[in-house]
Amino acid sequence: MRTLALIAFACGTGVHTAQGQVTTTFEGGMSAVRYDRFLASGAAALTPAVRWEHPRGRGFVSARGTYLRFESGRRSVDASANGSWFMPLARHWRGELGLSAGASDYANIASFSHSAVEARIHLNDDVRGGWFGATVGRASFGAGARPVTVLAMGLWLSRANVILFASADRSLVGDTAYSDLRSSARWRISRMLLEGTVGTRVSSRGGGHGVYGEGTATWTLGRHTAVLVSFGRYPTDAVTGSIAGRYITAALRLGAVSPRTPAPRTLSIDVPAGGASDDASTGDRARLEVQVHRGDEASVTLYAPGAAVIEISGDFTDWRPVQLSRQAAGSDVWVGTFRISSGVHRINVRRDGGRWMAPAGTTRSTDDYDGEVGVFVLP
Repeated sequence: MRTLALIAFACGTGVHTAQGQVTTTFEGGMSAVRYDRFLASGAAALTPAVRWEHPRGRGFVSARGTYLRFESGRRSVDASANGSWFMPLARHWRGELGLSAGASDYANIASFSHSAVEARIHLNDDVRGGWFGATVGRASFGAGARPVTVLAMGLWLSRANVILFASADRSLVGDTAYSDLRSSARWRISRMLLEGTVGTRVSSRGGGHGVYGEGTATWTLGRHTAVLVSFGRYPTDAVTGSIAGRYITAALRLGAVSPRTPAPRTLSIDVPAGGASDDASTGDRARLEVQVHRGDEASVTLYAPGAAVIEISGDFTDWRPVQLSRQAAGSDVWVGTFRISSGVHRINVRRDGGRWMAPAGTTRSTDDYDGEVGVFVLP
């Protein structure tokens, strides 16, 4: 098989609202495409996308579309949408309910559509976790609809700046059946993010066999720009209708850009440090600020010089780790919006996959597991 070469131009905008975070992107580029069993072809590509995330990380909804115009004059259109809602079951247990749907039309030759419902159970702690779940739905190729059933399970492990994943699934689409085993990793080094996946398709009936893999390197250049290179091969997916192919991608990404938000009605609360927090390690801690808006909306701001990833966990997130967003590319300021009622609250911070710590700017206290937790008060 020959290689797909893609050089893309991308730009995006991000909008933060009191009801959550909405991010919209638009990508445009030129492609040289090589699908399995198809001739290589050049194409122009346009890809708009939008994503909404709940302010407390309880759920998300995303949608995207791709339009390819080939040099032969034929075109390919793909559109999909999916969302999930997460429910706390116990301290370390979470439930997830997801919906997905999509449709595609390949080069005026074949059309495909699907819709599915997914349920998962997650068991997580600070540095490891696992999940298992099932998906049921319908997939249509042309005029015929086929039932879809997928059983899947996975594990993840976090160590410093590295997160490792492993999963196994069994897909049944009409009389087509196949199993996939996958492992992947995500490694963040300063402004560089490296991601890779290796998988194999086994026990297949009508879904093909073989090993596949993909890798991506993203380098942040500045506040609104990044360069990324990705390559690999992905398999045919009978559930969503994607056709197997190989590719290499070089892209320039511009965005996202967040507009200025209105000033809150109340002043920023810089919670004073108390007691034992004034030790020599305080300089290595992320400093906390909480800014109250109308109602129980509050912006959490953490100042963490040199950090690549910042996560928080507290009573207002049901102790589920939530990754904060960098205020701007290359910035040391990390932000998130949550619903926090007035009163006494507990919070912990983890930077770059390390251990959980009380942030500077809070009073440190012992938690229920003989660890430390930060305590702050909202009036």
